[in-house]
Amino acid sequence: MVETHWDDLRGRTVRFNGDRWELTGDVELRQSGALLALDARKLDDIRHEAAVLHFGVADTAQSLNPGSLGDHFDSIEQSPDAERLVVTEGARRYRYELQRLETA
Repeated sequence: MVETHWDDLRGRTVRFNGDRWELTGDVELRQSGALLALDARKLDDIRHEAAVLHFGVADTAQSLNPGSLGDHFDSIEQSPDAERLVVTEGARRYRYELQRLETA
């Protein structure tokens, strides 16, 4: 587990199961870079429940190298069927799909 902070992620929002979540920018790389765990707060609730959103890629060969951390955030792609976190590392671009949520 490796931790980093991507400042460009802070304040961005994603939807999961009908709720809006605001990302804090804190990121953990797990499973050799195939999974990104992002800290978030629920916006649609007065308590602003904390959670960890898990974004993953199907192929570990198409993931970030945990030994090469930096601010790799590019964008968030939103579609009716999925939320994807797009990260870049040099000329490579990776798409991590939002898979699950873990409440704190």
